[in-house]
Amino acid sequence: MPTLFRLAISSLLIVAASNASAGVITQDGVVFTSNFTGNVLTLEIDAANRSGGWAAASAIDALSIKTIGSFSGVTMSSSGGAAWSLLPTELNSKGCAAAKAGASTTSLTRLCYTGAGLALADNMLFTFTFTGTPALSAPHLKVHFVDAKGVKTGSLLSLDFPATPELIPAPSITLPVKETASSSAGSPLIPAATNTTSNVPEPQSIALLAAGFAMLGLTRRRKS
Repeated sequence: MPTLFRLAISSLLIVAASNASAGVITQDGVVFTSNFTGNVLTLEIDAANRSGGWAAASAIDALSIKTIGSFSGVTMSSSGGAAWSLLPTELNSKGCAAAKAGASTTSLTRLCYTGAGLALADNMLFTFTFTGTPALSAPHLKVHFVDAKGVKTGSLLSLDFPATPELIPAPSITLPVKETASSSAGSPLIPAATNTTSNVPEPQSIALLAAGFAMLGLTRRRKS
């Protein structure tokens, strides 16, 4: 029972910490979520339920991030495998603006990725890995929505994410294995698997555990 209780509390704390470490923007039925660990910024776009000005949009073909301090380089990967080009420029209604002559490429303060349109859906993931010393807690995001013909649709998203703390990966949890007669006879103990689904109690177990503690508290009060 103590082990189950510790696992239940740990699971709830991990979920709460993850939620607290994510910045969220919602507009026209589209949800944008950001979090970061170290120099890695993750952006998720959930656009299956888009509405309003973006109801007719079918893809995005550019996005921009700024107000993240300065950095010397960045790479992007996406769940859609986008082979987009990087420009150190501003995103406007026409797309990533052309870079100005003599623009610095060693100390960047913003980025603009653009390329072939990515079909809108839920769980669109973009991962940005920076070099240098960026400040990723409250990025400003711009996203360019287009229709099936590649024509801009709706407004250009241009909003700040609320400031959020760094997302710290959850520590591994290892359960002790009860010693058996065979193990006491000299057989080595096999450690329990780490971070498997069997280690996490089901919601029903957590509910029963809470009810048990409540009954225990009532019993003690009656005895006193």
